[in-house]
Amino acid sequence: MLTTFKNIFHKTWVLSLLSGLTVFLAFEEFAIVPLILFFPFFFNSMVSSSPNLKQAFAWGFFTSFIVMLGGFYWVTYVIHEFGNLPWGLSALLFLGFCGFGALNFPIFSSCSFWIERTFQLSRKPLLVEGLWYALGVPALFTLCEWAIPKLFPWYISHSFYRQLWLIQICEFTGATFLTFSLYSFGSTLGWLFKLKPSNKRRALGLLAIPSFCLLVLVAFSTWTLRGRSFQMGREIKVALIQANIGSLEKLHARQGVISLIDQVLNTYQEQTRFILEQKPDLILWPETAIPVEMDQPSSRQAQVIQFIRETGIPLITGAYATSPHHVYRDYNSAFLFDPTVSPLHVDTYHKNILLAFGEYFPLGDTFPSLYKLFPQVSDFERGKTQNIFTLSDGTRLGTSICYEAIVPSFMRKIGSQGVHALVNLTNDSWFGPTSEPHLHGALTIFRAIEHRVPLMRVTNTGTSFVVNHFGEMSSKTAVYKPETSVRTLKTTISASPTPYAIYGDWFIAICSLVLVIFIFIFRRTREALSV
Repeated sequence: MLTTFKNIFHKTWVLSLLSGLTVFLAFEEFAIVPLILFFPFFFNSMVSSSPNLKQAFAWGFFTSFIVMLGGFYWVTYVIHEFGNLPWGLSALLFLGFCGFGALNFPIFSSCSFWIERTFQLSRKPLLVEGLWYALGVPALFTLCEWAIPKLFPWYISHSFYRQLWLIQICEFTGATFLTFSLYSFGSTLGWLFKLKPSNKRRALGLLAIPSFCLLVLVAFSTWTLRGRSFQMGREIKVALIQANIGSLEKLHARQGVISLIDQVLNTYQEQTRFILEQKPDLILWPETAIPVEMDQPSSRQAQVIQFIRETGIPLITGAYATSPHHVYRDYNSAFLFDPTVSPLHVDTYHKNILLAFGEYFPLGDTFPSLYKLFPQVSDFERGKTQNIFTLSDGTRLGTSICYEAIVPSFMRKIGSQGVHALVNLTNDSWFGPTSEPHLHGALTIFRAIEHRVPLMRVTNTGTSFVVNHFGEMSSKTAVYKPETSVRTLKTTISASPTPYAIYGDWFIAICSLVLVIFIFIFRRTREALSV
């Protein structure tokens, strides 16, 4: 029976399946984080056991499919609810989507297999082979993970978002060095595990490489959390207003299908009044909380402005703004209304990154009938600049809307402008009561570490929270439940942006250099063997 178990365990399809399971089970909502350490072992073993390049790609694709199936099942809900399609058809479309959601896995498995077989790694000296698994393979995986676009820009290392003692290095390298270190650890251990006992003793010294990487992560994080000083700024009590009003309700209000605009506005105002006794310094309403154009005079605009004057507290809210380029299009915008100065200070930011099939239809300009077939899909204008909101005391707030906060390259444009805190207004009602709101929220936490500023996040249906400059998250609001809360945080003041804000994913250049060096070494050793 034991022999049968070992035979099953060493089958390529089992290794591919286990690789996928260890990834998505490490993320929300299962969050079995230690599983991610086993991923490199299973995935490398799958590559080595593949008989040819085609099989290596196919089993890498299967791993990708499992990751998408388990981690992004909520896409089915979006297709069903907002595409007006039956559950069966929605599921079929989702299965098609799963095939293209994480192509970094099959591309990595193909490249890794090609290098392993082309240069005959099994015939290389033990030291060279071990260095490849400790440095080369992690560099290749990190490069593929960074270079291949995904629906959600996530790294396997993002599963460690609660392990503050490990992730502070993201201020310098983003998530790339974190991924490299974790993959190096699992990859080296997996290689050692498969060696003959006589070779294991000779190769144990190679554990120094992943051990050193992990030591750097832990030492830097420990110093940052316990011994490092930051220049702290103003303390802000921020009110997060989560009214539990979904996208369809706001869509109906905006289109006039049902006169819900007043109901939406009254709900947000009532919930805000409830929290005023706690005397917040700033109020946040989520993305498109106000389903009207707030840059145009109207009775609803006057109603909101009057309410803001009554509270006497700055409000940042999502709303619409008219486009100067297209009569029939609006911007998905964030507005700052600050009544602490006279006249009322108003500032606006227009969302830059729009979501396909939610905020615009690909090829919709070419085929306008698509918008008639799918009326739930909006047709927004795209913002071009990253405007910073400034409060009356000089506090600079970098504002993003929804998906933008999980795109590191975009948030660098905001974080490099000398902001004291980040604000994210989000609408996660598209995804229903699934794991997506928790996954979405977890990915935003890294922006606080990367830029060493606190982050305030409010959503319409959850989950809402604040994060300090260490990435420590406050208690979260529930999903699909109205909830108001006041959170206190301190802004940070720095003379210059963080290294990551300035240089971005510079560690990718190191990974590329490592691969070039290994290819050079492999070619030289192959030529030497052939002589």
